[in-house]
Amino acid sequence: MAIFLNTERLNYWIPKLISEAQKELVIIVPYVQISLKIFNALLLANKNGVQIIFIYRESKLTDEQRSRLLSLENLSLLYHPNVHCKTYYNGELLIIGSMNLYKYSEKNNREMGILAARMDYKFPEELDYCFVSFSDDEPVLEDAIVEIRQIMNGSQIEKASSKLKNKDFEIEIVKTLEEVEQDYCLRLNKYYLNKKFKPFEKYENQWHSKCENFFDKIDVTFEHNRIAFDFKLEKKELEKLYYKWSAKLETYEFKDFKYYWNGSDQPLLLYRDQNERWKNLKLHSNEYYDKVNEGIQAIITKYRDLKKII
Repeated sequence: MAIFLNTERLNYWIPKLISEAQKELVIIVPYVQISLKIFNALLLANKNGVQIIFIYRESKLTDEQRSRLLSLENLSLLYHPNVHCKTYYNGELLIIGSMNLYKYSEKNNREMGILAARMDYKFPEELDYCFVSFSDDEPVLEDAIVEIRQIMNGSQIEKASSKLKNKDFEIEIVKTLEEVEQDYCLRLNKYYLNKKFKPFEKYENQWHSKCENFFDKIDVTFEHNRIAFDFKLEKKELEKLYYKWSAKLETYEFKDFKYYWNGSDQPLLLYRDQNERWKNLKLHSNEYYDKVNEGIQAIITKYRDLKKII
């Protein structure tokens, strides 16, 4: 559930959203007259290598202020004649509100807005108004991403950072969850070559990478922190398999992995064990996928062995 923001909270969260950006930052405001507080946050984001996409309608900047803004090497400046929204987004946090980037607005106006966040965002413990569930925010964020991208597409570029020029102006944080999962599927397909992973929406706005018939009658789904195995067998045969398997199931049976199977009507779930070997592997590298594949093949080998005796 989104958090309501008044003027005081907007003055806290807008600079925080900017300075906490990890890779990319999108700011959409009709009017620009940046305060020192906001500019310092932008300086920090720029120093951290964050790509800043700034979309505006009308600038109230002096020549000196505009020159300072354009001096940010990671800033891309876009113009849209019909922009009236005030939106700030860094991939984790989204603010939609009434506040322009005006020093006057920060000090004098009665402003209102809302803050939405990804489910895994960690809020400061001292903010008692932030103890709410954000499980309902994902659809809001997805809808906002679509609108942000449309505004971006309809804008004119006045300045593009060299990095975004080289990336064909591809902005990761304005990809939908389905598009992000599609990118992951491409990485998996590149590694496995003959396997075909596709985005699979398990629940609303919860996407995973699924390969049907990864091995005979086994669907394999990468679910972020685990891998799910669905055995596509007849009910009686599946129950026999589960009975045989669960009779000798050992959670840490396979080196560097742990797994659970809680019923014949449930998928078998494979997890990485928490040890130093995993920490030394670069995520999404071939070495990482080699290790992941060891766990997958161990499950398939046991499946084949048990299948012979049921």
